[in-house]
Parts: sequence; C-alpha cells; structure tokens
Amino acid sequence: MYFSRLLPAVALGSVLATADIVTYSPPTEPGLSYSITIPNTTTAAGSGPIYLQISASTSLQWVSLGEGAQMASANLFILWAASSTEVTLSPRSSLDGGKSEPQYNSLANVTLLTGSGINNGVMTANIRCDNCLSAWPTPAAPPSDPSSVYTLDPEGTSTPWFWASFTGPSLNDPDPSADLAMHDDLGSMQLDLSQAQFSAAEAITDPSYNPFQ
Repeated sequence: MYFSRLLPAVALGSVLATADIVTYSPPTEPGLSYSITIPNTTTAAGSGPIYLQISASTSLQWVSLGEGAQMASANLFILWAASSTEVTLSPRSSLDGGKSEPQYNSLANVTLLTGSGINNGVMTANIRCDNCLSAWPTPAAPPSDPSSVYTLDPEGTSTPWFWASFTGPSLNDPDPSADLAMHDDLGSMQLDLSQAQFSAAEAITDPSYNPFQ
C-alpha cells in the first residue's frame, strides 16, 4: 500500500483547526504533521470512511500514527519511502495484546488517494479508511475483553491518538511487512473531532474523493 500525508494530535504540540480539518504537529518534529477530517455522513451513520493525511520530512525513516490510547488495541498507520517518489503505507495491529511489534494487517480497509508520494523532500500520504471507527479485525488475534476493544467517536471532543518516528536513511522498500527499527521519538495527543467534520456526499459515492485537495 502506498500513502503520503496524515493525521494530527499530540500533547503540548501545535493543534490547528482550519475549516473542517484538524492538524497536529509534534513540538519535537516540526517537519511532521497529521491531519484528519470526517464526512457528516459517517458521523450520522456511525459507519463509513474517514480521511487522514500524514506529512513528514524524508529525514525521518518512518513515521506512525496510532488511533486509540494504547498499542494493544490501536489501529496503527506507518509510513516510509517506497522509492524516491513513492511511499509505503503499512496498516498494522498488535496480535498479542501489545507484547511484541505490531504486524501488517491486510484486513484494514485503507486506500491511498491522489497526491500521495514524495516531493521536495516531503513524504505525503492521503488516506481513506473505511473501517476505522473500531479496531480492525485481525487474522489470528487472541480473544479480548469486549470492554477494552477500541472504538472511535467520529465527533468526540477528546479522542486519543499517539505518534512515533525514527530518524534515518530512507528504507526504499515497498513491502508493507518490512521490519522497522525502534522509534527514537514518540508522543500522544487528544483530538477534537467535532472540529473535523465536513459535508460531502462524494465521500460515499466516489471512492477516489480526496478532501485534502
């Protein structure tokens, strides 16, 4: 999978709400930003797509965004260079309650939209996710306590997210299952999704619709 820009939210970082897009940049990584917007049809139905954008300097080998409060139950998006012009998006999940590194999850219903790639030293992933309102199913995860299963409130005013990154040379690897070095920076954040709403029937009828363009 290939992607380019993403989602915002981190404690003590700069959070910007512009129109219907919420964007966050970590204070320790000014070249990294995460953005999110959600169509009103998804909010009303309690199901449907959400849109994420991740943007990062190519001085970062990989960057990630975690949807939820903890890795054990989070939907995790990891982005790195696939080549000099393309990016790899790897949706990952924990298969053992967070005891080991999350693994690539082919059951994540994510799509890389136009505008994703690498340009002028910046990796960008524009992402549509059609099953991000709850934890992604996993092929071989152990049974979990239903009370601990993650769900996303599409208009929650304080939704939990976390991020991580690693500084290093480009991977140039298109394999979404590639092994990664451990992060050297990370943080957490709360996002106000009530400020990330937009009205667009196209989000449902046109699978290529991109609210970031």
